[in-house]
Amino acid sequence: MKAAVWDAIGHVSICDKPMPKADEGHVVVKVKAVGVCATDVHMITGKVALAQPPHVLGHEIAGEIEAIGSGVCGWKVGDSVVIDTIISCGHCPACKSGRKELCSERMEIGYTPYDGGYAEYVRVPAQCLVSLPDTIPFRDAAILESVACPFGAVLRIGVKPGSSVLVQGGGPAGIAFLQAAKLSGAKKVIMSARGAQRLEFAKQFGADDVIDAQHENVLERVMELTDGQGCDYVMDAAGTVDSILLCFDACKIGGDVLYYGIPDEKAQIPFPFMKMMMKQLRLHGVLEYCAGWDTLVALVESGRMNVHDMVTHTFTLEQLPDAIALYESKDRSLIKAVIENG
Repeated sequence: MKAAVWDAIGHVSICDKPMPKADEGHVVVKVKAVGVCATDVHMITGKVALAQPPHVLGHEIAGEIEAIGSGVCGWKVGDSVVIDTIISCGHCPACKSGRKELCSERMEIGYTPYDGGYAEYVRVPAQCLVSLPDTIPFRDAAILESVACPFGAVLRIGVKPGSSVLVQGGGPAGIAFLQAAKLSGAKKVIMSARGAQRLEFAKQFGADDVIDAQHENVLERVMELTDGQGCDYVMDAAGTVDSILLCFDACKIGGDVLYYGIPDEKAQIPFPFMKMMMKQLRLHGVLEYCAGWDTLVALVESGRMNVHDMVTHTFTLEQLPDAIALYESKDRSLIKAVIENG
């Protein structure tokens, strides 16, 4: 089979690899589409060290079951699936409480030792399969993993109907936060982003107000739009020092701050303890919430969650280096790129 192998920092090779085998408890999935994640790009280019080459990356996977190993029940060859890439032990306290994303022994498809989806086929544990309705195209399903993380965070924390929300960052995570907040019944969702294209995306996906973080004072505008109160919820998908600190000021007294954007690992972030304490803010580090998958799939199938328009670019497997270059160029027309296999 063909695979895109990350074989050195800054380099990916398209080469032949042996077909994976469906051993006990696993299936082989024929990859129909795989989303390109910025984290993969950062690993390939050496900006983060979550894995080491040589390796097949790619953790946003949709496809069809090609082969089934022993001990796997409830699935058949040809079933359409999307992959929840977290692999858990099943017996630690977190797993037993239904929070497998907090498993003390967790692994993830796309990270050592599991090859990912930048290939024609991928081997995955059956525990990671999520049924995909035929009405959702593989192209759209490929980015569900990236949407599931911020969507699940909102589902876990909860957003009260009638509340106000500030989302910082106009990329795919920010757009997922925006849609999740609206679906939860938020009355006013404000998005701050950089550049005209990002602001247009924010409006397209339902933002009630937008703030150009490049040319406007975000805090001043938030206060204008909330009668000086700040927002009930502030969701940071930007991950800059400025956006992280602005959350404490933009959040209403007694409000909730959700941190999702990851800053540069060398960043020094002073913690405004007194603001947090005096305003009695609740701070949440949010990343994944696996219990939200079925809800997300149902919302996408019904059309209430729009992932179709989040896919702005498509490539073939052989064109993965071009997709990486697009991410590196910081092209503002990009929300998500997807690799499609024939």
